[in-house]
Amino acid sequence: MVLAVLCFVATPAAATRDLIAAGILLVADDGQSALVFLVKHHSRPWYEIPGGRRQVNSGAESGQDGWRETAYQTAVREVFEETRGYLSPDVLRTVVDASHNMRDGGFVFFVGKIDRFPISSLPDTPQPNDGNVSAFSEIADYAWVPVENVLASDDTVVVDAEARRIKVRRQLKSRLLRARAAGWL
Repeated sequence: MVLAVLCFVATPAAATRDLIAAGILLVADDGQSALVFLVKHHSRPWYEIPGGRRQVNSGAESGQDGWRETAYQTAVREVFEETRGYLSPDVLRTVVDASHNMRDGGFVFFVGKIDRFPISSLPDTPQPNDGNVSAFSEIADYAWVPVENVLASDDTVVVDAEARRIKVRRQLKSRLLRARAAGWL
């Protein structure tokens, strides 16, 4: 079983064909602990790493060859949308190293270090005018969560940096453990 896990981790995440979704584990250091930035979609009861589905264009309507986003392109676009444009693609490409990625099933996540930003202003951030307003309004809430609070929990309920008890996606703990083992936290 250990060998299978090692092979799984060593798989080049960005090159896989069965990629379904991608996201970015954004990590900030508040001087006391490492914090991860999480989002809560309107349709889900838990907070998770910001990210989403890969876009694929068959090309049929334009008469051209189809294209697929890379995992990195998907992650950057999704975090841009889920922060309502607060974190621009340029900022994200600056803080996220494309080589720092891991695969978890059909999900690939990248790790980036960022300065902690105020989540209270995100819901009021003006939406970019790109014609896709719904993509910028799918998030119900945001949280900064100390990494240690997730790792020390035997449950999916943790305390965030604002002392709120929130439910996190079940896979978050294992993803954080893997990122820490790789030296990214």
